[in-house]
Amino acid sequence: MKKLLSIFMAVLMFSASLGIGASAAENKTGSLQIMTYNVSGIPVIGDFQGTQRELKGNARMAKIGEILNNESGCDIIGTQEDFDNHNALAKAMPDYICQTFSSGGVPLGDGLSVFSKFPLYNVKHIKWNDSYGILSSGTDRLAQKGILSTVIEICNGVYIDFYVLHADASNDANSAKARAGNYRQLAELINSRTCDRAVIVAGDFNTTFDRNGVDDLYGNLVKTADLKDCWAELYNNGDCAYDNGADWHPSFYETYDKVMFKSGGGVELSAGSLQYIQYTDENGKTYTDHVSTKVCINYEITGDTTNTETLQKEKPVIFVRRFVDKFSAVVKTLFLVLTDFHEIFALIKEGIDYLNQQ
Repeated sequence: MKKLLSIFMAVLMFSASLGIGASAAENKTGSLQIMTYNVSGIPVIGDFQGTQRELKGNARMAKIGEILNNESGCDIIGTQEDFDNHNALAKAMPDYICQTFSSGGVPLGDGLSVFSKFPLYNVKHIKWNDSYGILSSGTDRLAQKGILSTVIEICNGVYIDFYVLHADASNDANSAKARAGNYRQLAELINSRTCDRAVIVAGDFNTTFDRNGVDDLYGNLVKTADLKDCWAELYNNGDCAYDNGADWHPSFYETYDKVMFKSGGGVELSAGSLQYIQYTDENGKTYTDHVSTKVCINYEITGDTTNTETLQKEKPVIFVRRFVDKFSAVVKTLFLVLTDFHEIFALIKEGIDYLNQQ
């Protein structure tokens, strides 16, 4: 009996060792399905940014959440313009068990969220140092934008840094200058990290590489932070430097909505695929004015992935603190609007010019 028991235990231990070996091998390589999507959630305005006009507010955002939950097939989704109707969006995405809390509606929050099937840690909302436009040029100082940073555990004991951003909007010179500052701020944030980890950046960059303007997405961010862009890797021979465009012959068009990456911390990343997805209702009408960008990023664990940083789960902001912060933001916003004489006069002039043309 003892001999049979010993043989049985030996078989169990051997089987367990095979299982452990298989699990470790599975974790050596893998892939992540990542999406960036501007959900057009600015109050009132967002209801008219797609061609689907029947659903508004919470109902509209809940429908977008339902589609993302059931149809996207993603592991991690970074959203922009997720403001006052965040709860409706989040509730409709139960498969994404790890979600960031809203930073607040307009004018308090930045509209950035992460929906993940993997654990999230060290969530931070960072405002842009540079922004332009109060009543015009994208009104970036009213509906604020910025960076959401978090640490994601993509498999047991393996962590990456994940950033969602929404850059300053509009094409005027002042907005482009602010956008350049945005990119430099993100690059500095990535380069100043004390813990080496792989990086994924997803968001609405509000520019393309071929613009090659003052904002200079390549020079201010990609080159400076040593990032790779999924679109460039897959469709433009890895080239993000437009130069004079003579050798610029992409096999697929680029958009404002991009995903970038950087290897590090024993994790090697590479671009696997990229597709643009436009979600519509049964009549072909859109819910937002953006097409989502979905990418597959492959990873390979090539070294030690030890994390030396303290990891903390995000905690919700208490009601009183949120109320005080929003009241303060509203007061500051009213002050900005009432003292923005330059833009007020410019808008009045535009209105007069329009009437004269009728």
